[in-house]
Amino acid sequence: MKSGKPNSSINGLLVEICKIRRNKSNELLSGAGIHAGQDILLYYLDLEDGQTVSALVEKMGIQQGTIAAMIDRMVNAGMITKEKDESDKRISRVFLTKKGKAAHQQVADSWRKMESITAKGLSPIEQAQLITLLEKVKENLS
Repeated sequence: MKSGKPNSSINGLLVEICKIRRNKSNELLSGAGIHAGQDILLYYLDLEDGQTVSALVEKMGIQQGTIAAMIDRMVNAGMITKEKDESDKRISRVFLTKKGKAAHQQVADSWRKMESITAKGLSPIEQAQLITLLEKVKENLS
């Protein structure tokens, strides 16, 4: 903590960690021309290209309007394309472009750097313990 006072509250620590992590992630992703949230979209498209917008909304846990604006920005940046489904014109599918695939590689590199920064100074046993504890927290919140 910058104030020098330790924060022993779980909520306080999680807020601070999330804020610091978001800022560091944005710093690492800025070189790829990626903004917060766009890295997650690239990740899901890399796993399965050509997903429907509604599938991406569900996976990312964000509102339709939020993802629509994100897709529009990324289409304009040349990272993805949005096309009507061949069999059902009411459905739109999203695809990575070459530029998007290259950006995803930069995202993957940034995520590896973030993992390294996060785990710095932790032994392998401590890292495994942290993962176990974070999985429990995630389960509690789900």
